[in-house]
Amino acid sequence: MDSQPQTKRLTLLPEWRDNRLSLVASIKPSPNADSPHAPMDSPLIQQTRPEVFEPKIVGLYRRLFTVVAGLDNVDAVFSELVASLDNIIRRDDGDVYLRLKVVRTAIAVVSGGYQTALVSYFVNRDFFPAIMRLVQQLDDPLQATEPILLVGLLANHGKFEAHNPYQVRFADFVNEMAMGRVAESVGQMSSVLRAQYTAVQDDTPLAWSVAGTLSYVGLGVLAGAKPTHPVFTEEQQRDLFAKLPGPEAATLITIYDFALANKLFCHRFVTQEATDKEKPPPFSTFISFTSYIYQHAYRSARASSYAYLTLLILFILVEDAAIAKLLCETTAPVRLCRQRPPFNPLPKTDRSHAAAVIDLLADGINHNLRKRLDTAFYAQTLTVLSRLLTYLTRSRTKLQYHWSELWRSLLSFVRFLNQYAEDMHTLPGTTQLVQSLVDLLALALTGGEALLPDETAYDDLFYKLVESGDALVKLRDTYQLGKPDGKGAAIETLIGVSQHYQEVIESHRAKKEHLSPREIQKIIRQGYDTLNVEAQGDGQEQMRGFREADIKNEVKRFLKVVVADAVVLVSAPRAI
Repeated sequence: MDSQPQTKRLTLLPEWRDNRLSLVASIKPSPNADSPHAPMDSPLIQQTRPEVFEPKIVGLYRRLFTVVAGLDNVDAVFSELVASLDNIIRRDDGDVYLRLKVVRTAIAVVSGGYQTALVSYFVNRDFFPAIMRLVQQLDDPLQATEPILLVGLLANHGKFEAHNPYQVRFADFVNEMAMGRVAESVGQMSSVLRAQYTAVQDDTPLAWSVAGTLSYVGLGVLAGAKPTHPVFTEEQQRDLFAKLPGPEAATLITIYDFALANKLFCHRFVTQEATDKEKPPPFSTFISFTSYIYQHAYRSARASSYAYLTLLILFILVEDAAIAKLLCETTAPVRLCRQRPPFNPLPKTDRSHAAAVIDLLADGINHNLRKRLDTAFYAQTLTVLSRLLTYLTRSRTKLQYHWSELWRSLLSFVRFLNQYAEDMHTLPGTTQLVQSLVDLLALALTGGEALLPDETAYDDLFYKLVESGDALVKLRDTYQLGKPDGKGAAIETLIGVSQHYQEVIESHRAKKEHLSPREIQKIIRQGYDTLNVEAQGDGQEQMRGFREADIKNEVKRFLKVVVADAVVLVSAPRAI
């Protein structure tokens, strides 16, 4: 079939049908317990390609069923095929290679025919127990990525249109050992995906390199030869980055579904320790890889889709107070992307996961500013930030973080929205995006005393708002935020604070023309007594709990990317 042009494939399909019917029989487990190897020899296992099941090959998917099995026995043949695949995956005879080959065959069939009723045979057959058992039994966590992907593909098929039993499986799952293996697999997969970015541009900070430390003190010879990496031109880097992340990222769809349905999994994902104590834990590696996606999200629709998918995972985590508490209390090393300026300060010690998450969100804001702004990505970024700051405010958790960098990023975004207002007005969701940004700044202002570590950090926030007073007024007027509908309160609070201090500073300038930044900060601190800030609440009133149905279109958009990448993944030799 592969050697023939697509038009000729139609004439060959009847012959292919007869072959496939015999191949279905060939993969049935042998009734002879002493002859377990027949399924491995089946060409169906060895040669199944996703393209075979694409409905475009036969025009309409109904013809696919007719050609493959004949209308009379299509249901029996496909039910038998799916049952045979499931039975092989369930086999606990130590032949892991065979079971993984069958998983690839299942992914090929499911991803190739994802828009057809063919997948319903897999959805109605409960593969979940067999897949989770296989994941636990694999010695190499990287081998588990494809079985995990298969579960995610099945769980998302038609879930908005009909009941999907895999969603129930995710919710009811309580095997923490299997969850830990899933977390380990995601951690190692994230490391592989991150390496694809660093192979294009090595951004290893000096602080992360022993060789760099030895070289700094004149002992570089002790570190040995530094591995050489190819040096690409800027144009080559641009082309290579546009192809990333690799198709292995499709497995993230399962992590999203697991996190959405199962809080126990969220807890295990965040707290799972590394099997190798010399390496960071899985969640740290996941955050690290995510930071690379966020710095390059603008480069392609694929990258944008995966960036949005990971934002949903983070949102689900920070939305739950218990998990948010874990993120604030769990410290670990996290290597964040430093391939493009501006750079966030390089941490000198391990810090909380929450601090690393804020850093990567700020990076996403800084590095994807374009006239054709990805409003969905920015809106979700602000939503995650707002929910995390809401938790910090409500719990009065004073997080150690370079807050000044976050305020700088948010206020730079304000100036960007002012500068390119004409372009922004043509994009969907811009008004709500601007309102979310203003609400976030107002939340930081009114809740800053509860979440900022000291008075200096609080003073710095006021100082930056005073500096941005004109930009805030322009934002209000440009996007008509001051309407009498209750939504203008946040922007008026920000502008009111800025104007209050402008008046106080001008009164001091009447006595002394030139005021240093230190003197201005002192004036700001003294001005708290005369400042009247209208409370904006803690952000919880405006926030609904996450409902997947509210973002149905976005989910379908990144699901298309995941399915396409699954096709690519199993069409090529196994890479990981």
